[in-house]
Amino acid sequence: MTLIEKISTVVLVVLENRSFDHMLGHLRYEGLMPALDGLEKDLSKYNNPYKGGEYVPFQAHDRQLKSDLPHEWKFVDTQLAWSSVRQQFDMTGFVRAYAEFTKTDPEQQADPMGFFTSDKVPITSFLARHFCVCEHWHSPLPASTQPNRTMAFCGASEIFDTPSEPRLIHCNDILFDWLERANVRWRVYHDGLSFFSLYPRAWKYLLGENFRDFEHYFLDMETEPLDSGPQVIIVEPSYEDGPHIGPDHPNDNHPPLAIGWGEDFLRRVYQAATVNPLRWRNTLLVHYYDEHGGFFDHVPPPLIGYTTGGNPAHMFKSLGVRIPAIVASPYIEPGFVCTELFDHTSVLQLLAELFTPGKAYSVEVEQRGQQGIRSLSVLVGDKPQTDVPSVPADPIPIEGVLGRGVRLRPTNGLQASFELAASKLIAAHPVEVGQKYPLLVHWKAAVEAERRRIG
Repeated sequence: MTLIEKISTVVLVVLENRSFDHMLGHLRYEGLMPALDGLEKDLSKYNNPYKGGEYVPFQAHDRQLKSDLPHEWKFVDTQLAWSSVRQQFDMTGFVRAYAEFTKTDPEQQADPMGFFTSDKVPITSFLARHFCVCEHWHSPLPASTQPNRTMAFCGASEIFDTPSEPRLIHCNDILFDWLERANVRWRVYHDGLSFFSLYPRAWKYLLGENFRDFEHYFLDMETEPLDSGPQVIIVEPSYEDGPHIGPDHPNDNHPPLAIGWGEDFLRRVYQAATVNPLRWRNTLLVHYYDEHGGFFDHVPPPLIGYTTGGNPAHMFKSLGVRIPAIVASPYIEPGFVCTELFDHTSVLQLLAELFTPGKAYSVEVEQRGQQGIRSLSVLVGDKPQTDVPSVPADPIPIEGVLGRGVRLRPTNGLQASFELAASKLIAAHPVEVGQKYPLLVHWKAAVEAERRRIG
């Protein structure tokens, strides 16, 4: 069978800012997948020293953290802790970076060193054990959200940071352009304002029929004909840094958010992907994170560099920190641990092999493959599994606040960029936005009214 005969639908789910050890290290620690390169029982071997103290990984509770964790490129440099003597990354600077970011001396159980046991991440753990864990999937760049998501959906990046001031992201080409040229049917389901709103190049798509509210996802997957439904699906959470109003619950797992909301979101994504057995038979569900978000991981990234294309350009000498990545499909061997090297461009390599066989996604993505970053196609086996594992239905305890109101002022650069994108989108296309995203118009009015009230 050819690849396209096995996989006709690809579903992508990218959440925010968690590391591999933080979310999946428990699989080895608890003996669930002993061969996995996760956390060993002797946690002292992962010591992060700071001011004479020793900080080791600990079992964390799911709770709202005190603050976000540092994950901008300068802090990532500190976290990786390059040793000029050993000519390698020691992965011992996570607590130091956190202390410099918060300007405090961390508690003994410092937030960057926490990891979740299986009972705290029941859906993530379930998918890992029943499908495939990619234990060497790194973010493309040792940097923050915006450049890594740009690499994921453009295959190249002109930017290297997420600045404190608002910014819209320029790109010469984006995944939707490529899909259109390749005559591939596609769709985005979003549970809040799409991250693609930050890319003016994507606005024409954002206002079109291919972007749908997440609430349509389950029914579409259940009832839409296979020969006319989307071949590539991106399912987006409600982003913590995006605009919110009323009872909307961020569920992207971006710190300081508790992860219960994200676990429930992931459960609903899997339920919808598997609701139609005929569609699921040829589906590949790829769940990964944009970057590590400042959380500890013990595996050094490979020395595969990248120079961004903007002005100024920035040269990175390695991939980013390892991130949680799980691939689910009937064509995946249950409980498989893949040791191949992946980053987000591995998805783009797969799409090209599926839909434009013999022709690379782009020159830049082809170069990533030449540097040793593999395509996800290496995971696809020959014999499909006939059973569909039932996802746990147990309640997930969630820490949150209902109706928290509008955010008066952005507190970081990504929040400011989301607000800038929303405001410019409304100004440029008031009628279309009012019809397609009425809650966004409501949010804008509420923010402006609150700011007038405060003065």
